[in-house]
Amino acid sequence: MNTLFSSITIFIASIVHGIAGFGLAQVAMGIMPLFRTAASVAVVSNFRVWWSVKDWIKPVIGLIVGLPLGLYVFNQLDKGQVRIAIGLVLLLAVILIVLGKQTNALKNLFEDKDYSDGWILPLIAGFSAGVLAGAVAIPGPPMILYGTFMVATNNWNGKKMKATFTAFFGTVMLYRVAVISFQGKMNLGLFTEALIAIPAMLLGVYVGIKIFEKIPQKIFNWIVIGMLTINAFILLFT
Repeated sequence: MNTLFSSITIFIASIVHGIAGFGLAQVAMGIMPLFRTAASVAVVSNFRVWWSVKDWIKPVIGLIVGLPLGLYVFNQLDKGQVRIAIGLVLLLAVILIVLGKQTNALKNLFEDKDYSDGWILPLIAGFSAGVLAGAVAIPGPPMILYGTFMVATNNWNGKKMKATFTAFFGTVMLYRVAVISFQGKMNLGLFTEALIAIPAMLLGVYVGIKIFEKIPQKIFNWIVIGMLTINAFILLFT
């Protein structure tokens, strides 16, 4: 039943991602702790994605250090603390998505800032995302801030941000699976469940893209944001 529920969850999360362009980690990590142990969620939800494009090396350097630190934090938390941590990071992600994707608040804040594409910001963003990826498997918030800043300061365009995010988050998932496997937490049962969930992800993305062609994205995004907020409160207060 866990395998079935996990596949359905990833299917739903993939539909959301296909329509809204965000939400895969947030939806999957928001729902699966309600019926799975935290350790098994860490494996299944992070063996979904592996693809790579260019322009990702700088934040990945920060990720290399940040993710093991996040996994150390994860291993110190009990089940209830993990649920609370996921809920808090979900709320943070919702706030940043609203400010960065649904409104121009962050862009307006970052506009007219003078910044050349150096190393400090991507290293900080990659390190912070790695910590969150290791601790709660939701690496998005730091990269949302970083990507919004880079677009607002005209260092990136939308296509470059999407390409960088795709490569970075794919690398996060692969790296996290490797570290979890090294720690001995990847067993045959979880590996099989993860493989079973991959078709659900691919089908979900396809359905999401088809739905995207039929309904206004802005409206759907607000629906997803509302659902993620409710999900976060369920994790925090149940």
